[in-house]
Amino acid sequence: MPARGRRLAALVRHGHFPRPEGVASAHLPLPLSPEGRGHARDAGLQIARVANEQGIRLDETIESSQLLRAHETATVIAETLTRETDGAFEVVDRDDMLERGLGSCANLRFDEIEALLAVDERLDPLPEDWRRIPDFRLPVPGAESQMEAGRRTAARIDGSLAAMPEGPEDRMRIFVAHGGCLRHAAVVKGALPIERVTQVTMDYGQVVAMERLPDGTWRRAIGEWKERIPSTNPSEASPEGAAPR
Repeated sequence: MPARGRRLAALVRHGHFPRPEGVASAHLPLPLSPEGRGHARDAGLQIARVANEQGIRLDETIESSQLLRAHETATVIAETLTRETDGAFEVVDRDDMLERGLGSCANLRFDEIEALLAVDERLDPLPEDWRRIPDFRLPVPGAESQMEAGRRTAARIDGSLAAMPEGPEDRMRIFVAHGGCLRHAAVVKGALPIERVTQVTMDYGQVVAMERLPDGTWRRAIGEWKERIPSTNPSEASPEGAAPR
């Protein structure tokens, strides 16, 4: 029986979009900015270059969070790869690759969330830096934690790669989503230590690839996480409270 080739998942954060100041942007239905479309093109070019250098076949299905900024990023990547390679790439939207949801507090400003929950006498005060705590979930209907978002994203990636065709070729599928759910998916798969997840972030359009090894474990195979630059300004924070770079 011929050896099975490598199986990799390229994790791509969406490009820049016009996020309102101080707003928890997780489920905002906003498009990419012109700068964000440039991030997406750069991501496509990087993926094409790495695949060519390492002899990796790119799977022609690109899976994306269904939020507009991710879908547009995936679409620009698909167009770029179609020009740069012999493939014909298509985008498939996935609800299970959304960023961590804040439930009934979705799309409010961070200060509004904190003020509203502070007047509910049933609730304990929110922990300091609550946005970064992996297992913390806002005490409101429909909210989830970073790790819950990571687990559903990881399940999508794991199942998607498992369904890819067998064969000796090295193959990589692209997954376009959000920095928080992608990093926590990497934690779930063992490709990023849990103690590091709050210390790193992802640039707009950044690519980090994980590889599923023959024994079922995963490792980071291509790219590096970005070290976080601390910020005390909520308007500069990402949805999970990280300062984007």
